[in-house]
Amino acid sequence: MVLTAFGDIGKSSKDIFTKYFKNNLVNFDFKSKTDDDVDVHIQCNEDNSQILASADITIRPIEGVALKTKVDSSNQLISEVEFKNKSFDTQHKIVGTIDQNLSKKNLKLKNCFKRENFNAEVEMDFASKLPVTTASLAVGDKGYIAGAQVMVDSDGFKVTNHSYSVGYIGNKFETYGFFNNNKEVEWRLFQSYKQFSLGWMFGWAGNLTNTRFGIASLYKINDETFVKAKVDQNSRLSLAYGFKPTPETQVVVSMITSLNRNDPASSSGLTFEISN
Repeated sequence: MVLTAFGDIGKSSKDIFTKYFKNNLVNFDFKSKTDDDVDVHIQCNEDNSQILASADITIRPIEGVALKTKVDSSNQLISEVEFKNKSFDTQHKIVGTIDQNLSKKNLKLKNCFKRENFNAEVEMDFASKLPVTTASLAVGDKGYIAGAQVMVDSDGFKVTNHSYSVGYIGNKFETYGFFNNNKEVEWRLFQSYKQFSLGWMFGWAGNLTNTRFGIASLYKINDETFVKAKVDQNSRLSLAYGFKPTPETQVVVSMITSLNRNDPASSSGLTFEISN
């Protein structure tokens, strides 16, 4: 089995609860790739009546090297250099960030090494004089997968965060368990049959009185149209309907409302995606 990074374990079981459930009026996403292997990505979102926008461009001057520059509406400039070695399955990134509003600079070093049943990552964040190091590991075989991640602050060598995950991927069935700082526990199930997918989630933080749970579904009417729905522990119902007017564009209309009479508030959102 080909393993993803620790952060992507159980991605399908997460996406069914989160993807396209956007309740902001403006959600625009544009992706394009030229014949010269240049990537362009533009995003625009509305958050609390504030428009947030970003644009980035990625060029590949030679094989195995990618240069990426990103700017956003918060006056942040992010430059990234990526080196890939396909022979050794290694990936190295140097990411520099300049925040003009806060007059801050940041440097990150990211390294990744992977094999068929193995994926290891190390990230060093030089936000201060001493870096914060995040190391993660994912291993798996015959459908079973396990991973761990630890974050260490070099100032005093304190472990500030540690997470674990286990899972199993079967025939159109997936199950995952996530454990964070020995306090937060979450279990997810994901199952698909033909055009229909269903997900369950149950978790708690600290004690069983602070629980969260939900159920979500996805039905693909055809290759161009889908319907999604989910309900959570607060009796909030979320709906999403997506369709493709053209092969390169996708429009998604979403809404959230409460099934509780004491909480009649509702909101809606619109997502517009272009990819070519």
